[in-house]
Amino acid sequence: MAISIKFDNNIQKEFTATLMSRVNKYFKENSLSKYGGNSLIFKSLILTFVYIGAYVLIMSGVLNIYIMWLFTAILGVAAAGIGMAFMHDANHGSFSKSKKINQLMGLSMEMIGASSTTWKIKHNILHHTYTNIENVDEDIASRPLYRFTKGAKLYKFHRFQQFYMFFLYGLMTLVWAVIGDFTQLNRFHKQGLLGKNKTFGMELFKLIISKIFYYSYAIILPLVFLDITWWQFLIGFFTVQFIFGFILSVTFQMAHMVEKAEFPEPQNNIISQNWFVHQLQTTADFAQKNKILTWYIGGLNFQVEHHLFPRISHIHYPAISKIVKQTTKEFDITYNVYDNFFQALKSHFKMLKKMGRTPELA
Repeated sequence: MAISIKFDNNIQKEFTATLMSRVNKYFKENSLSKYGGNSLIFKSLILTFVYIGAYVLIMSGVLNIYIMWLFTAILGVAAAGIGMAFMHDANHGSFSKSKKINQLMGLSMEMIGASSTTWKIKHNILHHTYTNIENVDEDIASRPLYRFTKGAKLYKFHRFQQFYMFFLYGLMTLVWAVIGDFTQLNRFHKQGLLGKNKTFGMELFKLIISKIFYYSYAIILPLVFLDITWWQFLIGFFTVQFIFGFILSVTFQMAHMVEKAEFPEPQNNIISQNWFVHQLQTTADFAQKNKILTWYIGGLNFQVEHHLFPRISHIHYPAISKIVKQTTKEFDITYNVYDNFFQALKSHFKMLKKMGRTPELA
């Protein structure tokens, strides 16, 4: 299934050219690489060490059941950090200049229980190209349990989704780990999105192997070697997945499912907007001054810069944001930003509430 939506890149060309020129000039004048470099390598080592270290301590058997449970929470926090802070860059090709290193670091997605293959299709192709476009961008796809867009069917229970949705967010990676990656792979195959050099059979085989690896260390080994009951294991495993999924979901939602972000509707499969301007209209930054948050979530609070320049590592986003802000101001183009984390979270809550009401009010 070919996606036929196009952008009108013949308009606002001067803005695009100016912005790209200024960003390229920034890297040239400062003799900087657009890739992650040593700081990203150091970050990836820290987060991987925390993840593996927490797992080893749990498996050591020297911890009491309560401390062991605490470390499952640390596993969840570290898994989310891995996914945001360097897996994300790697699967965008911005971790390193080397394609092989990007592929290797991108496999950290498999290490934490998900598929880098399906993620790259869902995220890099469908989300980044067609941001906030209903029925194409899967990150805003509605399901019977929740409603994210005006065109989705409205049920009475959606009026409460601003409350229960945060619990569902915590189930995201659990769904990925169990069944989600398989259903997505099958769907993307039918839609012709796997790519010319990939076959469904080979990708399914690689997915099965990756799941066997994850299930072996995350489920089988703890059940075999730890002196715990099955229900204690389930509590621990659920804790890892819930924290992991909750952090990822909320972080990404606060960049697109917020009041300042638009949801453009194509007319005759045409978005009457330049692609760069479309990214600015559909994306929002938040908490730009929070350096600790920026470090942990891999610059995803600079989503505007990421959507404009996905092949540039997130370590450069704080600097690039100043260029983007200046250029949008000169061309009178809106630059969406929330001052802090809680402003963005509040806006997301309001959006969930809005979309859970009648179509006229949404």
